[in-house]
Amino acid sequence: MLPFALKAQWQTDYNRNGDEAMERKDYGDAKFWYEEGVAKCDRYSIDKLTDIWMQDESMRVSMRTVMSRCLTCLNEQALANDSLAIKQIIAYYSEGIGTAQNEVSANSWRIRLEQLRQPTTNIYIPQRPKSSMRFFAGYHASPIAPFGIQVGGMGKSVGWYVRLRSNFSFQSTSDDCYIEQGQLKIPEFSEDILYRGTNRKKETYLMGSAGIMVKAVSNFYVSAGAGYWDRKYSREFVRVNDDGTVQSSPSEWARDINRSMNNVMIDLDGTYVISGKFYATMGASLMSFKYVYPSIGVGIVF
Repeated sequence: MLPFALKAQWQTDYNRNGDEAMERKDYGDAKFWYEEGVAKCDRYSIDKLTDIWMQDESMRVSMRTVMSRCLTCLNEQALANDSLAIKQIIAYYSEGIGTAQNEVSANSWRIRLEQLRQPTTNIYIPQRPKSSMRFFAGYHASPIAPFGIQVGGMGKSVGWYVRLRSNFSFQSTSDDCYIEQGQLKIPEFSEDILYRGTNRKKETYLMGSAGIMVKAVSNFYVSAGAGYWDRKYSREFVRVNDDGTVQSSPSEWARDINRSMNNVMIDLDGTYVISGKFYATMGASLMSFKYVYPSIGVGIVF
């Protein structure tokens, strides 16, 4: 049977193209092709990128992100008792490849490697973190509710989010109203109370939703969720005298029962994780199965 690395070399176009670039000593082009293999934790691609790191110091600044992903792949393989992956991890921590130099971590893996070579009933295994979930928080907004917050968590395959949004244009109302033939009507008022609308209007939006995120490709999640939204549409009015003059009392506000509404909402979004530290979200919300509004969000991952 062919060695794993040799099979990977023969079976993938990206490794073959990378090898051709290596023969030309075009390390930038080689890095481009081998990066495709890192997304699949292809050991051959990881080994070749490690060679580039060691051979050409001028490439290191541009390779920090991909080498960090290589280290993540090697950790996953090492936890499955892959001795070759453990050897690579020791080199990464010793040389500072894709991470800061850390002799403590390197020695920990050296002990693990020795234990694999001399099996015993009490084998030390580096502990996997209790949770691989990473949390995030940031700003989220839409045209009708430009002030909002989003929090959630991202796992290796799935995640979750919670959002709250508003336009912070709050207005208390004393009565309900509606428009009939262009005139403001307040059904609670008796006929002897005279009033008229001022044409001033105010809309208050409140939204809350939660949903599930699913990892589609590396660093990109699609999400869908549901929630509740409320729109309060308020109209200003003043009381008037019999002769039509405005009374000295302050103006009042009434809730338009025809323009105000509350119902379910559905979110559909895509979230891209940037350098493992930030995220950007873009999507849309369907309100009451009738109105569609775009939304965007940015924040930090920690």
